[in-house]
Amino acid sequence: MELLIKAAVIGTAGALLSLLIKKSNPEMSLVLAMAAGVMVIGMALELVTGIMEVINLATETSGLSPAILKPVLKGVGIGVITRLAADLCKDAGQSSIASSVELMGAVCALYVSLPLIKTLLIMIGEFL
Repeated sequence: MELLIKAAVIGTAGALLSLLIKKSNPEMSLVLAMAAGVMVIGMALELVTGIMEVINLATETSGLSPAILKPVLKGVGIGVITRLAADLCKDAGQSSIASSVELMGAVCALYVSLPLIKTLLIMIGEFL
């Protein structure tokens, strides 16, 4: 909770400062917004270790193969990174680049899920 409040303060302060500078120096405004975003992401990465411990425990306890969970986790990571990058592109006024980033994110998510799809198809083939 404490970390969330810090992240909210940094994000809000960065957004307000970015808006204040935007008219006089739009490039610096974008850099400031990116810096605030990187700081918040850095704070979020502190929590990833705890999440990974729980996922490893769930994998060990349930007997699920890590090959099943890895594509899901990679897909979530790809989604987060894609969203952040596309939003930064939109803030910079580059909506066409943002669309390209979103398309690439979708293709990457599909690509990392291919092993899971192959396993599913093999299982379906065995039942038939």
